[in-house]
Amino acid sequence: MTEKNTDVRVFSASDFFRENESVYIHRSNEFSKYIGIMHKHEFIEIVYVVSGKAKHIIDGREYFVKSGDISVINRMEEHCFCADNENGEVFSTYDLMFTPDFLNDTLLDSEDFSTLSKSFLFYSLFPDENGYIKRLNLIENCNFEFGSIFDKLYKEYKSCRTGYINLMRVYTAELIIKLFRKIESSETTKLSGSQKEIVNSVIEYIKVNYNINIRMEDISQKMFFNKNYIGKIFKQETGMPVSEFIREIRMNEICRQLVDTNNKVSDIASSCGYNDTKTFYTAFKKHTGLTPKEYRDKQRRA
Repeated sequence: MTEKNTDVRVFSASDFFRENESVYIHRSNEFSKYIGIMHKHEFIEIVYVVSGKAKHIIDGREYFVKSGDISVINRMEEHCFCADNENGEVFSTYDLMFTPDFLNDTLLDSEDFSTLSKSFLFYSLFPDENGYIKRLNLIENCNFEFGSIFDKLYKEYKSCRTGYINLMRVYTAELIIKLFRKIESSETTKLSGSQKEIVNSVIEYIKVNYNINIRMEDISQKMFFNKNYIGKIFKQETGMPVSEFIREIRMNEICRQLVDTNNKVSDIASSCGYNDTKTFYTAFKKHTGLTPKEYRDKQRRA
């Protein structure tokens, strides 16, 4: 972990932005003197690595970036890129900078940006109702699709043709939406430790209570979590809905009793939570492909 330097330069919008504008973009070779210099700024910056490699130090954290990677630097995050000049390839980036007001109310109120806000990609723009901050400073392997957006942004900014600011706003919106899609598609499917504890508690509850009618509402009250949330993380961890897991537990016990005991089929079904004969026979046939009697006879002959 790199210690923070309390004596760093702070850039304001006026250091880069044209008068009355809230967006700016350059190639890093146009300001090479800032590479390797710790600084922070009063605007959001999105950096796309065109070529080469570097170590990116941001708020004391170190990331190693390469061609095709995108770094997100929020307002007042202390950072610098330290180029790796030993690999024979020049470190070069696009640096897109903008202030929150650049993404106007029309964009922020659109459906895509409403969804995007849940990713907390830019906490300067999208804090949640509790002020929670989740930093996401590195999005890897963005490559050509994203590079082409930066190309368009850069050309529009340099050309200053009629409507270029509006086009840059559209391209920035496209960039952020596609970043969100990439993050969404590559998010890890692993649950947190606390989520796994919830799933394990649900499993234990089912194993103990499989012989009674289990409803998601009952599980929800027991776990003190929303039933839809429980269902989502349960399927994510086990690969099956809660209802299917309950059926699996019941059927495994029924199959065991059919082989190990001489109990009546109806009694076995009732002891495992099936009080309706028709429902039980349908579920059992679907699970095993056999009737209970056929299953018992087959297993005992084996």
